[in-house]
Amino acid sequence: MVSTLVSSSRPNHTPTASYDVFLSFRGEDTRHTFTDHLYHALVGAGLHTFRDNDEIDRGEELKPEIETAIIQSSACIVVLSENYANSRWCLDELCLILEQRRKLKRFVLPIFYHVDPSDVRNQRQSFAIEGSIWTSLIKVANLTTCLACFGIEAKEGSKWTEANVRRWKAALTEVANLTGLELSGSRSETSFITEVVETVQGKIDLKQLSSPAHLTGMEARVELINSWFRNKQYNAIAICGMGGSGKTTLAQYVYNLYKQDFKSSSFIEVTGNQSDGLLGLQKQLLRDVLGGKKIKISSVSEGTHKIEEVLQMKRVLIVLDDVDKHEQLGALLGTKAFHTQSKIIITTRLLDLHAWFGSISWRCLVHNIKLLNDLESLELLSWHAFGSKIPMEGFEELAVQLAQYCGGNPLALKVLGSSLFVSNEDPSKTNNMIKIWRSRMSSLNSLKGDLDCKIHGVLQKSFDSLPLPSQKELLLHIACFFVGEDVSFVEMILEDELYAISGISTLVNRCLLTISPDRKLMMHQLLQEMARKVVYAESKDPAKRSRVWHDAESYHLLTKGNGSDTIEGLALDMRKVEQSARSKTLALKTSSLAKMDKLKLLQLKYVTLTGSYKNFPELIWLCWHGCPLQTMPTGLLMSSLVAIDLTDGHLEKFEPPMVLNSLKKLKLKGCIKLASIYNLYRLPKLQSLTL
Repeated sequence: MVSTLVSSSRPNHTPTASYDVFLSFRGEDTRHTFTDHLYHALVGAGLHTFRDNDEIDRGEELKPEIETAIIQSSACIVVLSENYANSRWCLDELCLILEQRRKLKRFVLPIFYHVDPSDVRNQRQSFAIEGSIWTSLIKVANLTTCLACFGIEAKEGSKWTEANVRRWKAALTEVANLTGLELSGSRSETSFITEVVETVQGKIDLKQLSSPAHLTGMEARVELINSWFRNKQYNAIAICGMGGSGKTTLAQYVYNLYKQDFKSSSFIEVTGNQSDGLLGLQKQLLRDVLGGKKIKISSVSEGTHKIEEVLQMKRVLIVLDDVDKHEQLGALLGTKAFHTQSKIIITTRLLDLHAWFGSISWRCLVHNIKLLNDLESLELLSWHAFGSKIPMEGFEELAVQLAQYCGGNPLALKVLGSSLFVSNEDPSKTNNMIKIWRSRMSSLNSLKGDLDCKIHGVLQKSFDSLPLPSQKELLLHIACFFVGEDVSFVEMILEDELYAISGISTLVNRCLLTISPDRKLMMHQLLQEMARKVVYAESKDPAKRSRVWHDAESYHLLTKGNGSDTIEGLALDMRKVEQSARSKTLALKTSSLAKMDKLKLLQLKYVTLTGSYKNFPELIWLCWHGCPLQTMPTGLLMSSLVAIDLTDGHLEKFEPPMVLNSLKKLKLKGCIKLASIYNLYRLPKLQSLTL
C-alpha cells in the first residue's frame, strides 16, 4: 500500500485516513515500470499517495481499503494502458473514481500511456469491451454457462453483466473526455512524470516543495533522518556538504514526508535574494507557523523575540536551507528552548558548527552528507540521460566515464545527464548521439574544463562566500598546484603569505577541501575545475592570469618569453608536453621568468633553463624535479624561499650561497650524483632535510 522507501523510512508513523492521490493502473502493464516511477515521484513531492500492491488474490468485489482510499483521496490518477480495459477491477475502480468526481468534485487526471485517447473514448483496439470474449459469451449464453467454460464458478451477484459492461463503457468514454496527459513517441518519461506531479500539485490544496522524479540513493539518507526524528535528544539536525550534494533535495523530501505530522511547518530558503534580508525571512517564518497570519515587526531583534515566543509554544517543523552565517541562525531560531516535539532541519556548506550551538538551549546533530557511490551515480545519470535505470546499449562506457567525472555529485549527474538525453524511440539517431556524447566528454576534459554554467554557479557560491580574500587566494593556489600534497607541507609554504593554517581549516569547514587519512589535501574534481575556471576568467591570455598550470600553456609562454608581473604561480612538466608541440629551435630561457616579478610558486619537472639567474624572481617555493644544475647558481635570489625540492636532480654539491633565513624544507631525494652538502648553518630555520 505504501512504497518500500516510505515504509522503511517511517516505521513508527501511522498514516492519516485520507490520501492526496489515488493511483489506478493495470498491474501487468505498468506496475514495475511507469507507475512505480510515478508513485515514487509523487511521494517525493510530498503527496500522500495510495497504490494497491496486491497482484493476486482479487475477489469479486473491490477491497474495502481500496474503496475507502478512492473516497478519501483528493485526486485520482488513472493510468490508461493497453490492457486497462481487460480488467474488471480496474473498470470498477474507474467507475467509483468518476462517481466521486461527480459527487465531490474530486480532481481526476487520466494518463494515456501509449494509447490513443480516441480509442479509449470510442472503445476501439484494446479498449473494445463490446468485442471481448466476455461480452460475446454473455450475449449467447447465460452467465453461469459461459463462466463454466473457463472453469470458473459463477457467484451470485457476479459483476459480469450487460448492465455493468454498459457502465464500464460509459466510464471509459467519460474519462477519455477529461483533460489528461498523453505519453507517446519519444518523449522523456522523466519529464512527463514531472509534468504529472506538477499538474496534480496545482489542482489540490497543498503547500508542497518540488522534488526530483528519481530519488536514487535517497533511502539510506532518509533512514538516517528518520532515526533523528525518533531521537528525543536532538531538536535540530544540520545536513552539511558541498554544493550540489543533495542537501536541499533531502530536506525537501523529508519536509514533504513529515510536515503533515506537525501543527505548523515552514521551509525557508535562507540565502535567496530577499529584498529585506533577515527581516523578510523572519516575516515569512512567522507567517508560515502562524497559519498565514501577518505579524508586524520592525527590526530583526523584535522578530527574533517573537519567533522565540512562538517556537516555545508550537510543535513545528522548520527547514532553514543553505545557512552560511551564525547570525542567520540566531535571527531565525533564537537561543531559547523549542517545544519539546519540534524539529528543525538546517542545510549548510559548513562543517564545524559546534561554535554556533554553544550558547543555545537546544541540541543539534551534525551530519555530513555522503556523495553517491559509483552504482548510484550511474543509475541517476541513466535516469536523466536515457529515462531508464541503466545506460542505453552503445552508451555504457561513455556513461561510466561521465558518471566518474561527476564524482558522485547529484546536481552534476542530473544536469549533464539531462543535457545529453537520448531517446530510445529513434534508433537511427543513436550513432549521432554517441558522437555528441564523445564530443561533450572531450570538452569536459579539455584545457579549460568546460564545466556547465549551472553546476559552476552552484559551486562558485561557496568560493564567493569565503569571508577573507586570503582564503580565496589560498583555495586558488591549492586548486592549481597543491592537490594531493601533504597538509603540513602546504601550511609551511603558504602560512606567512596567506595564513594557510587557519585558511585550510576554513576551506575544510566549508566543504571546499578534504584531508585524506594520510594527511593529503584533496579537492573534489568539480570544485577544482570551478576554482581553475575562476583563474581562466581573469584573462584569455595566459600571461595575464595569476596562475598558469597547464603544461602546454606554460611551455608556450616560456618559449615566447611572454611572462608578466601578473603571474604568481607557474607549473611545467616537460613529460606532459606533446613532442609535436615542442620547439626545435627555441630553448627555455630564464629571462622569461625574470619578467614575472610577482612569481612566488614555481614547479618545474624535467625542464632545462638557460641564461642568467641574477634577475630570477624571489620565490617562496622552488620545485625543480630533474634539475640539470650541478651546483646552486650564485646569482639565484633565495632569501624568500621556504621550500626547495630538487628531487631526481643532477646536483653534485649543495651549498647555500648565502644565509637563507626563510628556508624550512630542503628535499634532495634521488640526487644520485650528490657527493657533499656544505654550510647548513646558513639555514637557521631548516626543519626538514630529505635525502
